Amino acid sequence: MFTIAKFLFAGQEIELVLPEIRHAQALYEIIVHDRVELARFLPWADKINVVEDEIDFIKQMRRETAEYKKLALVVLVNGDAAGMLGLHNIKLKNQSAEIGYWLGQAYQKKGIMTQAVKKLAEVSFNQLGLHRLSLLADHENRASCAIAERLNFAHIALLPDEVKYHGEFRDMELYTLINKNSL
Repeated sequence: MFTIAKFLFAGQEIELVLPEIRHAQALYEIIVHDRVELARFLPWADKINVVEDEIDFIKQMRRETAEYKKLALVVLVNGDAAGMLGLHNIKLKNQSAEIGYWLGQAYQKKGIMTQAVKKLAEVSFNQLGLHRLSLLADHENRASCAIAERLNFAHIALLPDEVKYHGEFRDMELYTLINKNSL
């Protein structure tokens, strides 16, 4: 297992690791259990209908990670898969990327994702040499917006009708974090 970051938080061991096929079953079970809540803001949740869908997703993420298009990570809490976190829309020339994430309900409201995003930002700036991270959150996803705000991402704009899912256009909040130490 390839670990990007490992840290203790609130008495729990948190690891950010590259996804492996062995994570698929646990992630699939979380998606099935939390599908209604996840699908509110993540339209892909309705498309994961069998464990093989999650296996295919993991394979795709590993390919895109190898091509420097994405960095997909599984969030492990005390060794158990709890959700995913990653960088999307990586633009090496501009040294920028977008952070995306989801976490199973059993692990929410404990500060785990806030700490995981903080750690990914540190890795992005200090090891990957990125200059800017963006975070897009559905306007109604207050928990996701709160993560950006707790980590001092600057609120840039409300983007009206930025994405379309569930047959309707959704407003998105755009946040950014700049690496003040990059050139």
